[in-house]
Amino acid sequence: MSKSRLRLVSIAAVVITTAFSIGVSNAADHPSRVATNAPETQKRTALAVKDPVSVVERRASDAFVYVVQRQGQVLRWTKGTKKTTRVLDVSSLTTTDSERGLLGLTFIGDKAYINHTNKDGDTVIAEYAVRADGRFIASSRRVIMTIDQPYSNHNGGDVVTGPDGMLYIGMGDGGSGDDPERRALNTKELLGKMLRIDPRGSDARPYSVPKDNPLISTKGAKPEIWSLGLRNPWRYSFDDDGNLWVADVGQSKWEEVSVAPAKKDGAGSVIPGGRGTNFGWPAYEGPDRYKTDQQARNVLRPIHSYKHGDDGCSISGGVRVSRNHPQTALQGWYLYSDYCSGRLVGLELNGLKLVSTHDLVDGLGNAVSVDQTSTGIYVSSLDDKVYEIVTS
Repeated sequence: MSKSRLRLVSIAAVVITTAFSIGVSNAADHPSRVATNAPETQKRTALAVKDPVSVVERRASDAFVYVVQRQGQVLRWTKGTKKTTRVLDVSSLTTTDSERGLLGLTFIGDKAYINHTNKDGDTVIAEYAVRADGRFIASSRRVIMTIDQPYSNHNGGDVVTGPDGMLYIGMGDGGSGDDPERRALNTKELLGKMLRIDPRGSDARPYSVPKDNPLISTKGAKPEIWSLGLRNPWRYSFDDDGNLWVADVGQSKWEEVSVAPAKKDGAGSVIPGGRGTNFGWPAYEGPDRYKTDQQARNVLRPIHSYKHGDDGCSISGGVRVSRNHPQTALQGWYLYSDYCSGRLVGLELNGLKLVSTHDLVDGLGNAVSVDQTSTGIYVSSLDDKVYEIVTS
């Protein structure tokens, strides 16, 4: 099996054995792990379900959340129970070979937006109307955009509602390895980027481009681009303050977490993190210079990176736990896991400065996503389980 097919989410049946020892790869990137300062953290199996890739909440007042299954289903999961009901099935529209499938879900008002690959392997962003009781109206499907994918891997897959109510779409660099066509830093390409659109379209266009996107006036550039220089941003999220946290899956040596700070405009309104940010791939992989034929100025360096080995080989982000979350011991921490290590890691932070790194929970299988809702923190694993993370 090629290495690219093992990467997240290369969902072949691979058995990976990892030791529970940690090799600190770079003192600058890894402040000391101080286990005595870490909260006592445990996991419990909250739900057994085939191939879950994320847990998503529409709004806190709902009595349910959603579980996204890679083969094409969305389940409505009643909070505090193991009861699920299928509310969407797009399995006939996708495949599950390599890193394909139904990969992401988010909500804006009474509309849901999904990210899936189609039968040709291309990325599709589609909209559905959703009833008050959480059921999707299948007949309301409206395709927002379709993006050609030249290879079967590095599709990204997440779709997130920003603090500004816009839709953020993380696109991988198109696949293969080493970004062979050098797409990630090419502003004429949508691949290898974070895109930002307003999905509320018109009769003439299925979506609009916000006027404050950074390249909207740049000749030849794709106006949808919000950030560039990404390899495979499988999972990303905004925190309470609008900072953008990206867990970008690495190539041959490094996995990384980057945070793009939010800013304020002249009127004091928050500009979500990532506007015009260059994350550096493939000029950089993690902290290292990588492809010297690529020039990347003003690169945002990772807040945390780790080498392939006992720490894992394919990062599965990731959320910064809300300051109001009921798991009070983890408030303000950034949590991620890894497809290969099955370990939950917490970054202890002071503002946006990394203080220390802590191993919190082991044995999460082929972990593919760490999500938070208003009531819980969940890890989705391709060992057909959704784990809930709790502290004493």
